Amino acid sequence: MEIIPVLDILNGVVVRGVAGQRHRYRPVQSLLTPSCDPSVIMRVFIDEFDLGRLYIADLDAIQFQQLNRCTIAELALGETSLIVDRGVRSAADVEELLELGVERIVVALETLESVDTARALVSRFGAEQLVLSLDLKNGRPLTVNPDWENVEPLDIARQLIGVGLQHVIVLDLAAVGVDNGTPTLDLCQRLRSLLPDGTIITGGGVSDSADLRGIESADADGALVASALHDGRLSADDVRAFNS
Repeated sequence: MEIIPVLDILNGVVVRGVAGQRHRYRPVQSLLTPSCDPSVIMRVFIDEFDLGRLYIADLDAIQFQQLNRCTIAELALGETSLIVDRGVRSAADVEELLELGVERIVVALETLESVDTARALVSRFGAEQLVLSLDLKNGRPLTVNPDWENVEPLDIARQLIGVGLQHVIVLDLAAVGVDNGTPTLDLCQRLRSLLPDGTIITGGGVSDSADLRGIESADADGALVASALHDGRLSADDVRAFNS
């Protein structure tokens, strides 16, 4: 199982996510570095944990459609590959990230308008460069589409996998940064039957190695982690035990 560190970027700096309450996000305080500069923190993650891929949530773009273009371009220049959520709303949003050198672009439920939009993106860019983010809050879909508000997350996933998406992130924002474990494990296991050959990544609430073992036992391919790395609750040896 791959450990994938998360950089939440807001106002151009790395912030600490807290239960999806973005008004509470503040510049990260880390035992790894006094800096909250994205490039510095990425370098620390690479050097300290030997990690080859990062997940970036550009909250300026997701909330205000103001992409941290220069920052992402700088991060993409390195040897580390990037998965970036910029709140994709159109093909132009995907194209811009590809031009910046981003490896995989998140198609997030939070900003995805419809199944038809997803189908058009897969048709234009192919499934390999796109990652569906099944965004939840307290187990319910976090979506701009009113038709999905009361639909079970697995049923939404079934619709979107049906148009060709094969890489899926399952993330309950209410669990992010609160260190109470990852609440999406059952959903990941059920999702595996829909994606026998696809990729499933989850996270939110990871506190220690026991939480990572739980994610691994749920048949996930990757775990998103941030606070436990910054707080020292996951050591380099802990991370390498999973990534080896």
